[in-house]
Amino acid sequence: MTSATTASDASATPADLPAKALAAVDDGPERSSLSDMRLSIGDSLQLDCGAPIGAKKAYVKLVGYLKDRSIIVTAPTLGGHKLGLIENDSVLVRGFSGMNAYAFRAFVVRVGRMPFDYVHLSFPSVVFGRPVRRSQRVRTELAAQLIANGPDLKEPIAVNIEDISALGALISSTHEFDAKHPMRLSITLVLHGNRVEVEAEGSVVSYRSDATEGSETQNHRYGLEFKGVDAHDAMLIKAYVYQQIVDCP
Repeated sequence: MTSATTASDASATPADLPAKALAAVDDGPERSSLSDMRLSIGDSLQLDCGAPIGAKKAYVKLVGYLKDRSIIVTAPTLGGHKLGLIENDSVLVRGFSGMNAYAFRAFVVRVGRMPFDYVHLSFPSVVFGRPVRRSQRVRTELAAQLIANGPDLKEPIAVNIEDISALGALISSTHEFDAKHPMRLSITLVLHGNRVEVEAEGSVVSYRSDATEGSETQNHRYGLEFKGVDAHDAMLIKAYVYQQIVDCP
């Protein structure tokens, strides 16, 4: 296995961290090491492949790594097509672990084909990490179903989720709901290309309404604070928020 001879080129700077992740932290970026990321085999990482192949971003899986030598990941693909990385291409690697966002630069040491398509990346001399606040919200255009809101709600009603965090969400609808009763939402999330269904119940903590642009129809917005969300669903919501921070830096 070819060793990484220019480890300094593999270092990220604070500016390389996702902008939204930087806005979501309490302190400045900290210098860390790869071991601080507590990565496990099969974990997802995002590669920002840069200008040579059109600044494309793709998710890969960690195959393994040898300290101070290299990191092995699956070959990045988009839409079923492999991205044409070649030796010495520079990539920005982003990931999350626990409540922290990490980023580091690396370069392609080798591209392999057998027994499967994989890429050797240089081992980073430094990794930059920052804790992400649980309250960090991300803008979304998620469609959801309101499935419970007191005795007057007889059947599910479609709503939009305008932003979401691990702690709550802002929903909007042309329907007016009962703000005194909790709202239970059924939400479809897309995580690493997979659709997952979650349910989240929240209490209304804010409300406003305004006329829809070009119409007299009122658009009602409700700020929800999640309460008693199932632990598995809470984990999926948190993962979705983290994914949005990484995907939309």
